[in-house]
Amino acid sequence: MSNERLLVVDDDESVLEYLEAALEVSGYSVVSASTATEALGKMRASAEKFPVILSDIMMPGLNGLEFLKIIKKDFPDSMVLMLTAHTSMDTAVKSLNEGAFAYLAKPINIDELKNALKNAYDRYRLIQENKRLVEELNKAKDYLENIVQNLVHIVVATDSGGVIKKTNRALENLLGYTESELIGSPLQKIFSDEFKQTALSDLMSKGHVKDFPVIFLAKDRRQIRLTFTGTIMKDVKGQVVGFLGTAETR
Repeated sequence: MSNERLLVVDDDESVLEYLEAALEVSGYSVVSASTATEALGKMRASAEKFPVILSDIMMPGLNGLEFLKIIKKDFPDSMVLMLTAHTSMDTAVKSLNEGAFAYLAKPINIDELKNALKNAYDRYRLIQENKRLVEELNKAKDYLENIVQNLVHIVVATDSGGVIKKTNRALENLLGYTESELIGSPLQKIFSDEFKQTALSDLMSKGHVKDFPVIFLAKDRRQIRLTFTGTIMKDVKGQVVGFLGTAETR
């Protein structure tokens, strides 16, 4: 038994009763409405969302396509299955272009309907899971960003071509450059020629440098001597994707 919430909308009372009985036997928690306006009222009043909505297209008042447009605007995650008579197939195809998940022809084949509903709920759950994962990734990204920005050591990261992609507040406080001023600039912008000739050479040949004394170039042209540690970053295939370095005052 699925016990999934399902909203069924049809102005034909006999169709509505048939669908409600057949789908409740299959384990769905069915809420029915005889008009799109009534259905919208129930959707807006419900504390729980309706993952899937099954609606007739040809209805008096607010028709199925108009109902669909409102759902896609106000309840974009809901999967909408449209029911249509054979004489309105063009309208059914139009419903797909408006965002319907699928359409089924009347008279309704209950097995075909159950299969379509299963697919719709699967799609709904997949979308919700993707949203959850994106939210978790964004939280992790924000957490890591806070770590980087609150480190007392300078942090600078580049792509494989040595173009700066990330810095932190410690670098801004010491050198006077904001992150936006440095992103897109070559790494050499903040290092003296000594670093270009020695540390970068070691990085490329050994893959890392540690506690290397270098001179950073501040925005106001001051030269600041620091101890630098850096490493080449590689992806899971072993390809170089960038460079990551930190520095602390000597």
